[in-house]
Amino acid sequence: MVNLSSKICLECGKSLSGGSDKRFCDAYCRNTYNNRRKSDDELHIQSINRQLRRNRRILKTLCPDGKATIRRDVLEKMGFDYRYFSGIYEAKLRYYLSYDYGFAAIKDNGKEKALIIQKQNYMDDYQINPWVQ
Repeated sequence: MVNLSSKICLECGKSLSGGSDKRFCDAYCRNTYNNRRKSDDELHIQSINRQLRRNRRILKTLCPDGKATIRRDVLEKMGFDYRYFSGIYEAKLRYYLSYDYGFAAIKDNGKEKALIIQKQNYMDDYQINPWVQ
């Protein structure tokens, strides 16, 4: 039998009670320990994924019916970041996708707008070849 009184939390050093496989005293210590161990690269990837999810959430909010046109400044005020997208779909316009929602930059009467779309199944067949212009 394992002597639990000798087990301590890997993060804060408090004595542990409970199961023999317990390594942390609570969820806060577990998360703090694991976050500290992550590399800078992993944290950068998490930051990009967080922005991709935010972009998708914004597009989905603004496009409840599958297609919408929104002024560029509305997207920017909501925190949309144009630098991050998960894919490209080209038809008559170039759509920058954030998972299953995307936008194309358009001008309407001289005003910058975004044509927002929800991804359709036929778009999955699109093959990107960066060497063909």
